[in-house]
Amino acid sequence: MLVAQDINTLRITERFDDVALAKVIRTLRNKYDIKIAYDDALITGVIIDGAYTGLTLTNFLDNILKDKGIDYQILNGKIILIPKQVNLDISTPSLFDLTVFGSVQDATTGESLPNALVRVRGESRGTVTNKDGYFVLPQVPNDTSTIEISYLGYKKAEIKLIPGNTRKTLEILMEESIVELSDFVVVENQRKTVRYGDEISQMTIDPRNLAALPSLGEFDVFRSLQLLPGIGGTNETSSALTIRNSPSTHNLVLFDGFNIYRLDHFFGVYSAINSDAIRDIQIYKGGFGAKYGGRIAGVVDMTGNTGSFKEPSYSLGVNLLSARFSVNTPLNGGRGALHISARRAYTDIIRSKLFENLYRNFREESNDIEGINADDVLRPNFNFYDINAKATYNISNRDVMSLTLYNGQDNLDSNFEAIERGPNNNIRSIQEVEENANWGNTGIGLIWSRKWDRNFNSSFQFAYSDHFYKYSYSDTTRDGTGTARRFNNLDRRNDVEDYQFNIRNELFLGKRHRLDFGTNYSDLNVNSQLMINDRSRLTGRLFNGSGSIFSIYASDKFYITPKLLLNPGLRYNISSLSDESFLSNRLGIIYQVTPEFELKVSAGNYYQIIREQNFDDPFTNAQDGWILADQEATGPGNQFSVLESDHWIAGFQYEKNSLTVDVEFYKKTVSGLSENIVSYVVNPITNIRRAQIMDALGTSDIVGIDFLVQKEVGPYQGWISYTRSKATNQFDVINAGAEIPSREDQRNELKLVNILELPEWNFAATWTYGSGKPFFEPEINFFRNNLNEVVNFEVINTNKAVTRLPAYHRLDISVARKFENEYMKGELGLSILNVYNRLNIQSRRLNREALETFIDQNPGGPVPTDLYRDIALLDLTPSIFLNLYF
Repeated sequence: MLVAQDINTLRITERFDDVALAKVIRTLRNKYDIKIAYDDALITGVIIDGAYTGLTLTNFLDNILKDKGIDYQILNGKIILIPKQVNLDISTPSLFDLTVFGSVQDATTGESLPNALVRVRGESRGTVTNKDGYFVLPQVPNDTSTIEISYLGYKKAEIKLIPGNTRKTLEILMEESIVELSDFVVVENQRKTVRYGDEISQMTIDPRNLAALPSLGEFDVFRSLQLLPGIGGTNETSSALTIRNSPSTHNLVLFDGFNIYRLDHFFGVYSAINSDAIRDIQIYKGGFGAKYGGRIAGVVDMTGNTGSFKEPSYSLGVNLLSARFSVNTPLNGGRGALHISARRAYTDIIRSKLFENLYRNFREESNDIEGINADDVLRPNFNFYDINAKATYNISNRDVMSLTLYNGQDNLDSNFEAIERGPNNNIRSIQEVEENANWGNTGIGLIWSRKWDRNFNSSFQFAYSDHFYKYSYSDTTRDGTGTARRFNNLDRRNDVEDYQFNIRNELFLGKRHRLDFGTNYSDLNVNSQLMINDRSRLTGRLFNGSGSIFSIYASDKFYITPKLLLNPGLRYNISSLSDESFLSNRLGIIYQVTPEFELKVSAGNYYQIIREQNFDDPFTNAQDGWILADQEATGPGNQFSVLESDHWIAGFQYEKNSLTVDVEFYKKTVSGLSENIVSYVVNPITNIRRAQIMDALGTSDIVGIDFLVQKEVGPYQGWISYTRSKATNQFDVINAGAEIPSREDQRNELKLVNILELPEWNFAATWTYGSGKPFFEPEINFFRNNLNEVVNFEVINTNKAVTRLPAYHRLDISVARKFENEYMKGELGLSILNVYNRLNIQSRRLNREALETFIDQNPGGPVPTDLYRDIALLDLTPSIFLNLYF
C-alpha cells in the first residue's frame, strides 16, 4: 500500500486515447500498485483522453478528473473517488400531501428496475415500480420530504424533494451493491436477497444475490427458490415448485408474459430458464390478486433481463455439465438495449461422474427397470440447450416496446444390452433396453407499454407458449432361443400450444386509489397420449382438445387511512370448454400498526382449466401430462372437472433495520382432483392378470404456517425458514373414501441459509430438514395352487396402506474465489451437495421383477421381503464452476 512518501515520489507516464475511466483505474492498480476505491456508477461513461508525462499521482488525478464531476480523497494510502460536493439550500415546505412521480433505473446499464420499493423515509408502506420502472407515490407529507428507494442487490437511494421541482418526474439512478476486491471500500452494503412485497404472501427475489448458494455447477433459479418458506426443498434433483403443499402444475409460471409449462432441464436437475436472462422474480405463495388467473396455488412472475442502454458487457460460465454465455449491449445509441444468453450441456461429448450419477438417478426414478447393473447403462447420448433474447426500445418518452424470445430443448438417446450366460458359456437371457426422450419449451413475449399521463399506464401483450414432451422406453428380455420372455413398452407424448393476448392498465385515482384492470384471452390446444404394453397389460390414454378462455379483472388498492389498506378484486372467466362461467373474488387487508409492524389477512377463490392428469401406477410414475378440463376422452373416463381452490391467509410482519420476521397461517381447500388408478386384477376363471383402470375424483384440504427470520450483519446475510403443515386428500374409490395424506404432505420442513460475501471470497452453506413424506403400499394378493405354490398375484391399488419414508436432511456448502484484472472479473468455485453423505430416500417402487422371479423360481417358498425398491437421492456430490465477466 502507498505511504505518503510513495505518493510524493511516484511519477506517472501514460497515454490514453478515449479510454474508459474503469480501464485507467485498472492500469493504475496493476502497473503502479495504487489502491483505488470507487462505485461503478460514479465512473460509468467517463472517458479519459490525453498524454501524461512524469506527473505526480495527485497532479495526474487532478488532470484526468477535471470537469468530470468526480473528486478524490487520500485515506491511509488509498485513493477514494467520490462525487463532487454540491451545496443545497434547505428550503421551507410549500406544498403538503402531494403525489410524487418518477422512474428507477440501473445507473450502470440504464435498465429499468421493476418492483423497486419507493416510500417516504421513516414510513414502512409505500409503492413499487411497475415492469417499466415507473412509480406513483401518493400521500407524500410535503415538498421537502426525503424519498427512499430500495431494490434488492442495490444501494439504498434517497432523494430530498426541493420546493418548486416536485412537479417534475424524478429520474432515480441506483448503484449496484457489489462487494469488490480488497482494494475497494464498500459503504452501506445492501445485499438483501429476499424482500416481502406490497401484497400478501408476495416475495421479491434478486436472482444474482442467490448465485452464491450451493448448486450442481451453476446457479439455478427454481432450486434456489426451494429454500424459501412454504416452498418444498427436500428433493435436490427436481426443479419443481411445490408451493404450500400443492403440486407444481398448480402454479402459474410466467416469463415476460408467456407461460412456462415445463420447469426443468436434465430431468429436474436444472431450471428451464437461464438465470442470466432474469432481472427480477416475484413469487406469490397464495392469495394473489385479480390480475393473475388460470392456476390455483401460486404464481412465479419473472421479468427478463433488458440488457444495457449504456456500455456492452459479456459473461461466460462453465461447470462439469454445461457452459453458458451472455451479451448485453445498447442499440441505436442507447435508445434500445439487447440481451442474449444461452446454455448448452456437453454431456453428449464428455460424460463426467456427476452426469453419470444424475442420469442413473433419473433412470431409477422414471421407469420400472429391475435388476440392471447401473454401471452398464451409463452410455446415453444426452444434451440440453436453451437460448434467450430480449430487445427493448424506447420509442418515445411515453412508449417502450420489448420482444422476448425463448427456446429450450432436451434430447436423450440411450440403448443397452445385457447378456446372461450359463456355466457352459451358453446364452441364458438377453436384456435389451432402448430409451428416447425429447422435450422443450418455446416462448414469445411482445409487450408495448404506454404511459398515457402521470396517472394512467397501459401495457398490451402478445404471448405464445409451446411445450412438447416425447418419451419412449422399451425393455425386452429374451431367452436363449430368442423368444421374448418379458417386455415392457412405454410411450408418452404431450403437446401444448397457448396463444395469449393481454391488456393491463394502472390508473391512479386521487391519492388513495390505485386501480388495476384489464383483459386476458387465451387459446389452447392440447394433445396427450400414453401407451403402456407388457405381457400382462395394454393400457392406453388419449386426450386431444382445444378451447379458449376470456377473462376480465379489476382490483383497487384503497388506502382507507394512511395505515389501513384494502385491496378487493374480481376476476370473471368465460371458457368455450364449459357452459359455466367462473367468478373469482379476491380480498387483501393490511394494517400498519407501527412503521415496523403490520398485520395482514387475505382470501380468494381460484380456478384452473388446463391441468395435469395423474396416472397412479404402482410400477411406474408415468403421468398423462397436460390436459384440458371438461374434455371428452378416448378410453375410460369421460370428463375432467375444473380445479377450484379457496385460500385463507392471516399473519404479521416485523421489519426493522436488518431484521425481518414474517409469519403467515394459511388454509386451502381444493376440489376437482382426478387421478387414473391402475390395479392389476386376476380373473378367477382364466387366471389371467389384467390392468384395471378406475377414475378417482377427489378433494384436498391443506393447512399450515410459514415462519421466516432474516438477518443481515455486515457482509453476512442469512435466514431461517420453517413450515408446519398438513395436506390430506379424499378420493371416492381409494380406501372407500377415507382421508389419506397427499403426495405433497410433509408435516415439518426447516431450512437454514447462510451467505458470507467477503471482498475476495464468497462462502455459503444451507441445511435442509424434512420429515418423512407418505408412502402408499397397495394391497397385494397371492393365488396358490393345490400344492400351495404361488401361481399368480394381483395388485389392488385402490386399497392403500399409508406409511412414511425416513426423514430427509442434507448439508450443502460452496466457496468461490473472486479475481480481477484490467480486462475482466471472475470467480472460481466449488459446491458440495450432501456433505455428510446422508442416504435420503425419494420414494419406493413396487418391485415387479421380485414378484415375477418369486413365481418363476421359488413359488413354494416364503413371500420375498424385498417387494419394494428404495429410490435414493444424490449422495455426496461435488461440482466446480468458473464464471467470467467482461
